[in-house]
Amino acid sequence: MASFQSNSPLTLLLIFLFVIIISIHHSHGDEDESEEPLRGTELAKLICNNTSYNKFCVDTLTPVSPDARASDIADSALRLAQVAANDARTIIANLLTDRSSPIQQQERHILQGCQLDNNLATANLTAASNDLNSDTIDSMIDDLNSAANVTKSCQDIIKKTRFSAMLSDKNMDVIRLCDICVVCTQFFDPDDL
Repeated sequence: MASFQSNSPLTLLLIFLFVIIISIHHSHGDEDESEEPLRGTELAKLICNNTSYNKFCVDTLTPVSPDARASDIADSALRLAQVAANDARTIIANLLTDRSSPIQQQERHILQGCQLDNNLATANLTAASNDLNSDTIDSMIDDLNSAANVTKSCQDIIKKTRFSAMLSDKNMDVIRLCDICVVCTQFFDPDDL
């Protein structure tokens, strides 16, 4: 009994140290375990809340699959931007070739300027898609911003023309969807790259 009492402070100290070590180990273990990244509709809503076009974004991109990652949402938005740019290209081509509605020389120049802008936007969207697929995100963002900027250029020059009603919606879709894609990149996690 005498030996137990003489070791009692040492035993208590060892137990105390053991409890501290276990506590430290468990608290560090919690930090090492990362939370599951946000996916699906909740991620889409979070992305949309960070865009300049929240309602358009939600209406266009939700619902998404439950396991959709930020790169999946970016890919969807990018494809929709490409469709909108292609639709704008078709509208411009039809306006330039429509014999039933003759256009003035100045109007022709405006449409030709938009056609050039649209060609650049389409090329930039294609490059952005290639960048997304090859994980060169900075280049993708540059391409998306370029596509949006040249589309804004067309949008600005048609504002006060009779073509505005025909092209404005498609142009704005391209601009909004490019913005959404750029915001998506802020939510990429290692699985997206």
